[in-house]
Amino acid sequence: MTDAMVQVDSLTRLFDVSKPWLNRVIEREDRRFLRAVDDVSFDIRRGETFALVGESGSGKSTVAKMVVGLLQPTKGDIRIDGVNLADPAQSESMRAMRRRIQMIFQDPFASLNPRWRVDRIISEPIQAFGLESDDRAISKRVAELLTLVGMSGDDGRKFPHEFSGGQRQRICIARALASRPDFIVCDEPTSALDVSVQAQILNLMRDLQQEFGLTYLFISHDLSVVRHMASRIGVMYLGRIVEVAESKALFKQPSHPYTRMLFDAVPDLKMSGRPHQSVEGEIPNPISPPSGCTFHPRCPHVNERCRTEIPEAIASGDVIVACHAHQEGRIGKKL
Repeated sequence: MTDAMVQVDSLTRLFDVSKPWLNRVIEREDRRFLRAVDDVSFDIRRGETFALVGESGSGKSTVAKMVVGLLQPTKGDIRIDGVNLADPAQSESMRAMRRRIQMIFQDPFASLNPRWRVDRIISEPIQAFGLESDDRAISKRVAELLTLVGMSGDDGRKFPHEFSGGQRQRICIARALASRPDFIVCDEPTSALDVSVQAQILNLMRDLQQEFGLTYLFISHDLSVVRHMASRIGVMYLGRIVEVAESKALFKQPSHPYTRMLFDAVPDLKMSGRPHQSVEGEIPNPISPPSGCTFHPRCPHVNERCRTEIPEAIASGDVIVACHAHQEGRIGKKL
């Protein structure tokens, strides 16, 4: 994609969950690995919001941490404006890129240092990247950022515990904007907030995106939030992306059985009378996942091929789907 700012290619992350060496020797066990992210590829266009959705344990937050550099990938590439963050040879370009990447974390109660005043929290990126050198200019910039996110410049003298959850998340947003970034990874930024506060934060993030031309990677398990925020959506299941589509198209006609199952579980507030199918079963153990398509134990369209062969992600128009049943036209037919 010519206008892709972020390109993620074959991203994989393994975690060693083996027992200690002596236990393995005594019990004659091999090392065990958890494949949290498995061959994930997607791109994000400049100025858009690309969302990753899925149940807890699907690998969304692990992808987010790798994209911002908090975790190193076991395999794969992450390119932002052509700079490969997984390539040690591009360390100089990587350092210059760091200012342009920020992250908003899930829990505003845990992501702010309780011993620092708000002005010090927000000014830290400004000082770290040398954006302002004069103390007066830094204080002015902090006040501007607080005002930008709907707070008072005087709030900089307070500590995080003096604010509500929504106000703390506004402080986190102000800190993320302090380095003048182009790309922000949002890891479930509203899941710890009340519903009424969620709407305020989401609207603020959309306004800031339009004002500064920001690009978002938005992580969430809440489909209503994703529908409000994202222009394109990637659906994850057990470490793999099973479907990617434009937001409107995905909500109108989901293609993968797992996506359909997620949407059917959402309450029908319009009372349209459409049939519902609740989400059945649970995500399998990622240490020993099922063979073939990992969704097959829960899929209503499963056949023998699904149990033995991993489906490839195949593009059909603007939709990318990794599903044998979809490719063979079995979805919608009575089995």
